[in-house]
Amino acid sequence: MKNLNVDQLLQDIFKDDSDFNIRDRFEEKIAEYGISKTKALKLLNVDKDVFEEILDGSAKQPNLIHVVKIAEFLDVDVQEFIKMVLRNQNPENIASIDRARKLKFLMKNFDVKGLTKRGFFDGGEEVDELVQKVLTYFGYDSISDFESQLIEPLYSRSKRQFSDKMKDFWVRSAYQTFRLIDNPNPFDRNRLKDTIVKMKPYSQDVNNGLYIVSRALFNAGVTVIFQDYLDTTHVRGATFNIKDKPCIVITDYLKRYPTLWFTLLHELHHVLFDYETVVSNNFHLSDDQDLFLIEEKANSFARDYFLPVDGFHYIKNYINNPYVVERFAKENEIHPSMVYSFYSWYQKDLYNKNFFGAFKEFYPPCKSAVSRLNPISWNEESIKVASDKIKAVFELK
Repeated sequence: MKNLNVDQLLQDIFKDDSDFNIRDRFEEKIAEYGISKTKALKLLNVDKDVFEEILDGSAKQPNLIHVVKIAEFLDVDVQEFIKMVLRNQNPENIASIDRARKLKFLMKNFDVKGLTKRGFFDGGEEVDELVQKVLTYFGYDSISDFESQLIEPLYSRSKRQFSDKMKDFWVRSAYQTFRLIDNPNPFDRNRLKDTIVKMKPYSQDVNNGLYIVSRALFNAGVTVIFQDYLDTTHVRGATFNIKDKPCIVITDYLKRYPTLWFTLLHELHHVLFDYETVVSNNFHLSDDQDLFLIEEKANSFARDYFLPVDGFHYIKNYINNPYVVERFAKENEIHPSMVYSFYSWYQKDLYNKNFFGAFKEFYPPCKSAVSRLNPISWNEESIKVASDKIKAVFELK
């Protein structure tokens, strides 16, 4: 009993693949022991009516002590006998057990309240409907398939799930999307470096830049997708290893256009210089927890790529002159909003001055930048549907 696996037990009771008959075994045992049914039940201290209710499944809450005693008398493994007793339960009791299992699955894996607020769940409270929504979205037929084909492979190396269930949901969604997109191009590190060298000017094209660069990266074996930010996750982006190919997911965290490009370069740094860490854990999140002490180098790489500190020291004297800023941005092949964004960061880092609330009128909307890439918004019927749309973006036309 000490090693009773309740999860496995609840799964097994719905697999009625046993031809074992409890009543027949009881008759065999009393014949073998040479005693009557009445004598046997008296010795077991089990009431006759209780015994019958356990066998025919009418007992609403079978006494566990009685079940164990009967199992020992029948010389049957207790765990196997519990399965048999549960299988004999009436449909109402079986349904209540199934509901408890589904409820545990939901509570363990999903922030139902948070996902309802986000629009993933429609606000209904029926457990069966919530579970079916999850299984349909991720593309699985059963809870056991979800657990064995998604949770186990994803966390097999990191050995951990997040205490924040929204973050877990975000990670699982990205992971499943990358698996379904299944980039056919081999990862070419040299081609990636060449793409990075050429991609900066595309930041000036709000509506098409990220679309063009993401397609080029896809051809180099690097898949880039966009997922809407989920509250409480504090994740800007992440890098995954799927079939030995790097995959990057970016969010609209902070809802700022420059942050999209910054995060993309940040994650590409992880691909170039930290990929062993990514592979060893299946994925790496760029969030508030720098568990591997690699975030600052990636941040510096992205800042230096777009606007090194020397550029800040020049433009800080003209930051309130939009004409000069625009000309400076054009000379440096970046969008003007990136000048304002990095100016704000350097002011905070070097002088502890906060300009993050300024210059908002120069920031283009994030949605315009990612709309052609079919970002995941959590309103899709399934990840399969979403990934097919994303994959169509990358296919040669």
